[in-house]
Amino acid sequence: MNIQQLEYLVALDTHRQFVLAAEKCHVTQPTLSMQLQKLEEELGVLLFDRTTKGVQPTAVGAKVVQQARRVLREVQQLREVVQVEKDELVGELRLGIIPTLAPYLVPLFLVELVERYPKLRVQVEELQSAQIIQQLKDNQLDIGLLVTPLDDRQLREIPVLEEPFLGYISENHELYPQATISPQDMGAPGLWLLQEGHCFRHQVLNICSPAPVDTTRPFTYESGSIETLKQLVRHNHGYTLVPELSVLPELNNPMVKRFEAPEPVREISLVVHHGFVRLPLLTTLRDIILRQVPERLQAGKAQQKIKWR
Repeated sequence: MNIQQLEYLVALDTHRQFVLAAEKCHVTQPTLSMQLQKLEEELGVLLFDRTTKGVQPTAVGAKVVQQARRVLREVQQLREVVQVEKDELVGELRLGIIPTLAPYLVPLFLVELVERYPKLRVQVEELQSAQIIQQLKDNQLDIGLLVTPLDDRQLREIPVLEEPFLGYISENHELYPQATISPQDMGAPGLWLLQEGHCFRHQVLNICSPAPVDTTRPFTYESGSIETLKQLVRHNHGYTLVPELSVLPELNNPMVKRFEAPEPVREISLVVHHGFVRLPLLTTLRDIILRQVPERLQAGKAQQKIKWR
C-alpha cells in the first residue's frame, strides 16, 4: 500500500468515474484501475462496485475511503508544516464560499491573494453551507467562508465579519415610507425569499418569524440569487432582506432600509479543519478581507493574530 494508491482511491470516490478520476490524478485510466486492483488484492476486499450505472464504494470501501482521507490529510499537513517553516506557500488552496457571499466578497480578496502568493493555485467554488462543512471534513476543501457558529468540534472558526441584514423595499410597498424597519414589520405581505438549502433563507425566516403568508400573488417564486431577489423587488414590488455587502454601492438608495437597533447580523467566518497548519495564509486572507470592507462590519474588531486555542 502506498500514498499514490490512496490518492487514486479518494479520487475515484470523489468523481465516481474512472476516466475523470484518472484525469484529475494525471494518469491513464488503466494505470489507475491497475493500482486500485492491487490495493483491493492486498486488502482482500472489494472497495468499489463497478456497474453500468456507475462506480459506488462498497460498505467496507466507504470505511477505507474515509480512513484514506484522514491519512492523506496528515500527509498534506506534514508537507505544509515544512512549507510554513521555510516561509513559503505553494501548491493548491481549495476555498469554498456560500453563494450569498461569493459575488460580493471574492472580488475583494482574490486578486491580492494570488499576487501575494504567486506560487499558490487558488481554487474557489460556490457551495452551500452543508457541502462546505462536509468537504472540509473530507479534505476536499482547505478553507470555507460561511455563516457561523457551526458548533462542530472538528472545525475551527475564525470570525471575520458581522454583516447586518437590510431591507430592500419597493417604492410601492407599505414599508417604503419608513426611515427604518423592525422585525415586527416583517409580517407585511410581499416577502421574496431564497430557495430551500440556502442558510440565508433560514436566517431571514428567523427574523421574520412567523413568516408572512402572501395570498395576493397568483404565483410563487423562490430564487437562488440575492441579485434576482433585488430585481424582483425593483420590477414586481414587494420586499426582501439582503446582506449589507450586496448593497454597499447603493446604501443611499431609499429602497435600502436599516433595522432599528439592535440590527440583526450574520457572523461570517473563515472555517478550517482543526488540523489546518498554514496559519500565515489564514491570517493574510483575513487581513485582506478586513482592509476591503467598512470597519463597522469587522467582527469584534478582529484580533491581530490567529491562534489555536
